[in-house]
Amino acid sequence: MNFPAIAKQTFDLLKENPMFSSISDFIILHLKKIDSPTDRAQFVHDAVDDYNLEVFAHPLVKELVACKIGCSACCHTQVSITEDESELLAQKVLGGIKIDYALLRKQMSAKNEENNFNKLSYEDRKCVFLAEDRTCQVYDDRPSVCRTNAVLGSPSQCSPNPISGEKQTLRLVKTSKADMAIIASFIVSHSSGTLASMLGNTLFKKKSIKKYISNDSVL
Repeated sequence: MNFPAIAKQTFDLLKENPMFSSISDFIILHLKKIDSPTDRAQFVHDAVDDYNLEVFAHPLVKELVACKIGCSACCHTQVSITEDESELLAQKVLGGIKIDYALLRKQMSAKNEENNFNKLSYEDRKCVFLAEDRTCQVYDDRPSVCRTNAVLGSPSQCSPNPISGEKQTLRLVKTSKADMAIIASFIVSHSSGTLASMLGNTLFKKKSIKKYISNDSVL
C-alpha cells in the first residue's frame, strides 16, 4: 500500500485520539457501503473538502496561503492516489480529456519510487492533467491529496528544486481532519500508488492504449 506521506504522519500521530479516529471510522464505514469506485472517490473528495472548510476559512490562512488558480508548483510532485481515484481519473480521460501519453510513460517508469521520479527533468515531472495555461483539467475531480497540500509562503517552496529535485522547506497548512479521511480511503482501497502508475494501469485495462504508452504519441 502506497500511503501519502504527510497524511500518514498525521494519522499515526492522531489515530489514538477519539475525536480524530472517529473520522477515519466514519469514512471507512461509509465507503464499505458504496459499490461504485467513482462514487467512493467522490464521497472521499466531498468529505475532504468539508473538513477543509474551517481550515481554509481562517483569516491567516487566507492571507498567507500561496495556492491560487494558475499556480502549478505542487503539480510537479509525485502524488499518491487510490484505486477508486484512478478509476475516476481514467473515466475523465476516456470521456475526452487529453493527456500526453509519452509523459505518462516517462512517469510510469519511475514506478512508485520518489527518488526515481525526482530524477526526471522538471518538465517531465509535471502532472499529465496540467494544461498549457497551468490550470488543472480535472480540478473538480482532483485527488484527495491535491486538496490538502497548501503552502504558507512562496509557491516555489511547494515544488522540488527544478535542477536537483531536492525538496524545499515547507510550511504546510495543517489539514488534520482531512488527512484522517484520506488515510481511511487508502485503508479501504484494494490498491494504491502514484498517479502515473495507477492511471496508466487503469487505462490499460479499460482501453487498448499500449501503442500510446510504448511510443511518443499524444492522444
